[in-house]
Amino acid sequence: MTSIHSLPPELLYQIFHLATDDYALSANLPSWKHYTLYDEDPWPMLYLGMERERTIQALRLTCTRWTVPATEFELHHLMIHNVPRLKYYLGRIRKLLEKDGEGENNVKCPVRILNLRVIKGSGRVWTEEDTEMVVSLIRDCPNLDFMVNWCYTEGAQPTRLIMVAETHAAGPIVLQSLVNSCPKLKRLHWKPKDIMQLLPSSWSSILGSSSLATSLTVLEIMSSPSAVADDPQPNPAPQLELPSLHCLQVSVDDVNSSLAAVIAKQWQLPSLTSLYLQSTYDSTYTLQNNLGITLSPSATSLIETHGQTVTILAIDRRAACYIPLHILPPAPVQELVYYMYGLQQSKSVPFTALSTLVLLMDMDRDCPLTKAIWRALEQLRKLQDYSLPKLEKVVILSWPLDELKEPHSIDIRLLDETERLLVDLWQQETRRLVNRNGVRLFTLVETDQN
Repeated sequence: MTSIHSLPPELLYQIFHLATDDYALSANLPSWKHYTLYDEDPWPMLYLGMERERTIQALRLTCTRWTVPATEFELHHLMIHNVPRLKYYLGRIRKLLEKDGEGENNVKCPVRILNLRVIKGSGRVWTEEDTEMVVSLIRDCPNLDFMVNWCYTEGAQPTRLIMVAETHAAGPIVLQSLVNSCPKLKRLHWKPKDIMQLLPSSWSSILGSSSLATSLTVLEIMSSPSAVADDPQPNPAPQLELPSLHCLQVSVDDVNSSLAAVIAKQWQLPSLTSLYLQSTYDSTYTLQNNLGITLSPSATSLIETHGQTVTILAIDRRAACYIPLHILPPAPVQELVYYMYGLQQSKSVPFTALSTLVLLMDMDRDCPLTKAIWRALEQLRKLQDYSLPKLEKVVILSWPLDELKEPHSIDIRLLDETERLLVDLWQQETRRLVNRNGVRLFTLVETDQN
């Protein structure tokens, strides 16, 4: 029998890739298909399954010849939860990159995804040493494709003066290190809590005229720049062009309105096709006062400036409560992700090219399927008031409807006149009402009464 080691190295490499790849970059690209109902985020974070870890460990222990390639695939994706783990990976990568006795090393850093999720600084205060370790790790990973910065000091109160004083500079330092060391970075998810905040103008000044500005295709800025109020005379943001950026996620609520203004006025995004507007979790707004306060200025300015190339617009649940669709300017949006409550408050829809409408709908997980379908039909009656000539598909995201594997049967003989009007709208082939998986919510049948 021919040994597996007789295979060409390229083929063996491909086998390792197929065995260990968790499709982190492709499967988690921004899309409503990945909308997680438990935290209401249509663009979820990466999840590294244990199956991949077990496969890599088995490959690494098979034989000594497989140790190095298995280790390389293991280090493709780093998930770091705390400072000790950060130290561990920093030391491990440096050992991997050590030069041999002749001063040579042909090993390239294999890290493609750096996922900094939760880091607790010493004494629950983020220190310069913590920042330097992050910068050192980034410096050793020049081939990064995707970075998640979700660092925060666990248990610390964001109002503590010591936190503001010691962490304000961490954000610019880390972003500058990405600019200096990671020219191939394609996606950046920036959501640090209490630390590493950036002034709105810092994004423009640091990214401007850098290779990172050219390479970025997806940028998600979800951090609240709480330090803005402490800047007595903020410098005007310079112009910034991101020619390859096609997906942008940004907060548009009270604390981030200044960032949205900078993006609208100072950024050039010629390739932007997907725009996700969200309201941060620590916003001062509440659902109870949404009638008197809207987020329209930030949302309107972004769409007015950059909306003419946007075909996919997502507005999360909280933001949709304050952004009725009728206040937005026209745009060639073909796919809209929105909240059912916001739809009920909207007098019109300015997107005449809309073909796919995705609606998040509040329903209990144990809601009976028939009840859930009729509730969706009743609330979608509002669509009859809108001019949507190209609408082909309405997708309902909810717990009970996500479980639907085939269309639910509704006996047409049992429907009254009002109910018939509700279902007739969805009996056309050109307009479908489906769940996340593309399954029609219902089909009409005539049950044999005998």
